[in-house]
Amino acid sequence: MKYLIIIASLCCFIGIIDLPIGYYTFLRIIVSFMSFVIIVNEFKTRRFWFITFVLIFVLFNPIYPIYLYLKSVWIFIDCIVGLLLLYYFYSLIPRKKIKEPETIDIQHQEIPRTRDRIIK
Repeated sequence: MKYLIIIASLCCFIGIIDLPIGYYTFLRIIVSFMSFVIIVNEFKTRRFWFITFVLIFVLFNPIYPIYLYLKSVWIFIDCIVGLLLLYYFYSLIPRKKIKEPETIDIQHQEIPRTRDRIIK
């Protein structure tokens, strides 16, 4: 599911080019679907991502589309949404923890030994 975020982001960047209206309908569907998935995942955890992707979902919904009529505005919006999707994907990747060198704290205990062994 994580890699669908990258696909949606790439579709946003491809949307900068002048393409037929069918592609932009596809773009609305895929971006709104990924926004809905992120909204469901982030409902109780991170408020910033939740609010951001609710706004993206409203802007890109294919059922009641919002028409802005200017290609320059949509280019800006597509770039911002593509970058937000990439940044969200980057935030999902777990960061590597730096391993600290292992130190062994063993207290040395002398075991009393006698020189003579008693054999029975």
